[in-house]
Amino acid sequence: MHKLHAVIVGAGALGNQVFQTLGLLGTGRITVVDPDVVDPTNLTRSVPFRCHGLIGRNKAEALAEVSRALFPFSEIIAIPQEIADVGFCDLALAGIIFCCVDSDLARLEVAYISTKLDLPVVDAALGTQNYSHGRVTFFPGRSAACFGCRLTSEKRRELLTLWDAKVHSCRTDAFAVPEREFPSTPTMASVVGAMQVELGLRSLIAHQPGGPRKSVSIEITIDEPMHLERIQVPLSDACPFHDWNGTLTGSPGPATETTVSRLLEAAEKGNAPRSALVLDWPLCTEARCLDCGHSWHPMMRIALIRKKGVCPLCNSHRVADQQSVRSLEYGGPWASFTLAQLGLPEHHLHSVQLLSGVP
Repeated sequence: MHKLHAVIVGAGALGNQVFQTLGLLGTGRITVVDPDVVDPTNLTRSVPFRCHGLIGRNKAEALAEVSRALFPFSEIIAIPQEIADVGFCDLALAGIIFCCVDSDLARLEVAYISTKLDLPVVDAALGTQNYSHGRVTFFPGRSAACFGCRLTSEKRRELLTLWDAKVHSCRTDAFAVPEREFPSTPTMASVVGAMQVELGLRSLIAHQPGGPRKSVSIEITIDEPMHLERIQVPLSDACPFHDWNGTLTGSPGPATETTVSRLLEAAEKGNAPRSALVLDWPLCTEARCLDCGHSWHPMMRIALIRKKGVCPLCNSHRVADQQSVRSLEYGGPWASFTLAQLGLPEHHLHSVQLLSGVP
């Protein structure tokens, strides 16, 4: 365990349980990724956050701060960002990702990263608030099913088109029975979080190079009747995450200095670039305020502008994306922009793909 580098995406109730278990097992390096802050509702679900003065602090940083004394043999790294904003170089050397988020958008982003970097993911979800149901799923990497394969074609199309949707993580409200009392969120988080680590570590051993690579999901219900169900998840031919035929390349310099043209030139090793930089997430190049009509060039992820976009003129949150790009060609309108100007992260592995029709 001291050689394992585990990444935890989401530091809520589930993420806290996974973190504590990995710390107790002596995991060598634990990276926690979460952009949100601790609020009073977290105090009833996560023991580490009950320390004085943590409300309003970033969750990942707060969890790392209070836990370093408890787990002195683990290197704990906090990244106060959304997973889509983390450079792939910071993730590529990890041994496993534990996905503890509460939205299908974030799960799909983790699935994309998993298949692009060929990293195993253990995803977990709790049912509706105070409902005694949970799910844990192991996704081995690129050659097996990912979270996108689990989705219906309609839901996958919605998320891939919009990259922003709020849906229940496991069960819908139709499964809730409000007139009855159910176990609390901490109860199910502790059960599901423990299963998440157990399934992940056992699957890592079982999925050594050359061994079988299958995606497996476990559904658990602590209710009447209690049951545990194991389901194999098939790879979907309609999921686009498994047909990547490009290459990953690091930046030849800092993101503040490297332009798109320079990156493509470096990827082609000095030859005339015949490829394009394929962005991992659609980039909003023009947005408009629905209140004052102001238009500007935010240069940020579509999902981010839809969730957190603010008009720079009137501070309105009623913002609409007008134009976006998904790939950038050598000699194109964005070729002279630096990677930082495009909002791309430092320490990233960029996707470069041969242009269609180029021999």
